[in-house]
Amino acid sequence: MLALNKIAKELIKVLQDRYVNPIRSSLSEVRRSLNIEKFREETGSEGEIVIAVDSTWSKPALELVAGVFGVVVSGYVIVGPGGISSYEITGVSLRLGNLENRLNVVIELDSKIMELDTALKAVEKHRYADIVMLDDSLFFSTRPAFFTPLSFLDVSEARRVSDPDKLASMASFALVRLLKRGEALGVPIVGVVKRVSSTFMATHIGKGSTQLYSSLKHVNDKALLSYALEPGKYVILDSYLKIFEEHLSKVMDRSPSTRKRLKGILQLIEKCGSNTTSLLQELCKYMEETAIVYYMPKSDMVFRQVTRLDVYPKTAVRKVLKYVMENTSQNAVPMPIDYVDRFVRLESSAIRRLHKLVLTYSSEVKEDVSVALGLTNPQKSYLYE
Repeated sequence: MLALNKIAKELIKVLQDRYVNPIRSSLSEVRRSLNIEKFREETGSEGEIVIAVDSTWSKPALELVAGVFGVVVSGYVIVGPGGISSYEITGVSLRLGNLENRLNVVIELDSKIMELDTALKAVEKHRYADIVMLDDSLFFSTRPAFFTPLSFLDVSEARRVSDPDKLASMASFALVRLLKRGEALGVPIVGVVKRVSSTFMATHIGKGSTQLYSSLKHVNDKALLSYALEPGKYVILDSYLKIFEEHLSKVMDRSPSTRKRLKGILQLIEKCGSNTTSLLQELCKYMEETAIVYYMPKSDMVFRQVTRLDVYPKTAVRKVLKYVMENTSQNAVPMPIDYVDRFVRLESSAIRRLHKLVLTYSSEVKEDVSVALGLTNPQKSYLYE
């Protein structure tokens, strides 16, 4: 407890020096640099029906003698004025690998593919829906392979792929396919980003002040705007592609390997302006027509914070803002995302039960697989209680 007490005080000092002081000292300038708006439309629901989609995976993964094992689950809920009207688990997938860090990347991309496929199935099945919401950003654009979407996707095949780059290309195609269908049906597709690590706002604000950019470039958007915005207010960046490209050009002061990766992405983005028709041009068009919205809910929250939305198409921003301003939970996310998060949640205790089931069924096969199923870290079984 003495050690924890020391760390707690250290954390407060680090946060104050690295984040809070730079924000507070430049808050007036930040607010002047932003086109902050207050939502003034009349309150009251228009009876929107929202499809909320989420995927999740087991954390931590099970460490077996044979390797690291993880489970991915994807599903959706339909939320109307009266609450949840229907729901469905659409996919469950298993992953086994040797390295936990690599497996985590593979699982994350696998879950993204399942989530996008779930959204497509849901919007086809429930065409009366007004909005589709996904838990997390629409674009996972820091991977170069995201900009080389494959022209075909078989979700069952994706579950057999372990190459992160190929999975990223498959996920990119799944996104293009979903956005194209949403466009045809006239249904906005919205990514709800809770864990905001982006620093787009520092890039946006810093265009007019090098000094301001320098002091804020390490502050993520969520922290910066949670201080800058008041309840019921919001900021819109009207093109994901534009701000992303500007941001990449600003953050070249990284390690050589990171700089090489970012330059590769910029070179791919440059191809967006070519006259050829390709999946890359389609992807860039969707990124160009997607707005990034940061809003501070009017409702009470457990912890004061802004929420980021990726809204496609950007012409639907007012419609989406009206809905989220009236339907945001105390967790500072739109209520449908809260509902689907609870529905798809994969408790660690379920992984413990799964392991017990596997050990039970292993006795029914001729080959002795029980050794391969042993826990390499049995002393950490408490993590799955």
